[in-house]
Amino acid sequence: MAALIAVAGVALVVWQIQSVGPEPIVAGFRAVGPLGFAAILTISFLRYLVRSLAWTTLIVPPPGRPSVPLRSVTAATIGGDALGNLSFLSLLVSEPAKALYLTRHVPAEEALGALTAENFFYSVSVAIVIVVGSVTLLATFVLPDAWRNAAWLALALMGVVLLIAMLLAWKRPGLTTRIHLQEDRWLGRALARLRALERITYRGLRTSTWRLLTVIGCEIAFHALSIVESWLTLYLLTGRSQWLNAFLFDTLNRIINVVFRLVPLRVGVDEVSASGLADLIGLGSATGLTMALVRKARVIAWVAAGLGVTGRRALAR
Repeated sequence: MAALIAVAGVALVVWQIQSVGPEPIVAGFRAVGPLGFAAILTISFLRYLVRSLAWTTLIVPPPGRPSVPLRSVTAATIGGDALGNLSFLSLLVSEPAKALYLTRHVPAEEALGALTAENFFYSVSVAIVIVVGSVTLLATFVLPDAWRNAAWLALALMGVVLLIAMLLAWKRPGLTTRIHLQEDRWLGRALARLRALERITYRGLRTSTWRLLTVIGCEIAFHALSIVESWLTLYLLTGRSQWLNAFLFDTLNRIINVVFRLVPLRVGVDEVSASGLADLIGLGSATGLTMALVRKARVIAWVAAGLGVTGRRALAR
């Protein structure tokens, strides 16, 4: 099944390239150039940095231990995301890998609980961006039935996500405390660790005001930088750019990351969706496809960096 998804994704990319022709894509990459791509990488690194800062803010080190260095947290974020992007298990691989990377600074349960809390805030911010982007798309353009239905579906699903998030933040249900097991050493230890993880996660949701404001500010900065990256890529490709178009491309990217999380590198999905959106808003499918390929090159560059960071830590251990 995994191999079939990968083959289908590559086939979609090849088909899309053949439909627009390789010439505009080559011209687009030349327009971006090494300096432009370096600027895109810099912006994407800042995105890693602000999410790492949000995670660091929620980590409480053991008594007498110093705070976890932001450099180590950023390396853990890049390395974990690299593994998640390459795996069909996605978050089931990336998030534990990030927590394990920090075990020399803080216990794994503490790191993973804080990361789960950060992912909660991030998920809420993503849902808000998708809602605003979908409403903007519906209100600004005359959409084909498929796009209009997809926008309404995104609105409905993200409304459910926000409702669940509010209930979790308000009620903070003790899910693991309702589980009762017979005497078993292994299962008992596992359940105890899950309860510790749940406790740490909920502690992050009711953190102090300054920590909460820092995390929220980091999530806002992440999305702002992502829109700036989309704007810059469009400007490099076309010589002109509008913030509305950049925001719509960024919203589409958020939707793809949510819906097609299990597809490694979102191969094929990114390219076809970006081509369709660019054609819809008058930029032409070639521009959308090239933009998606530039973004894919950026992702691959960070995957390579993340694998290098993770491999170096594994060798050191």
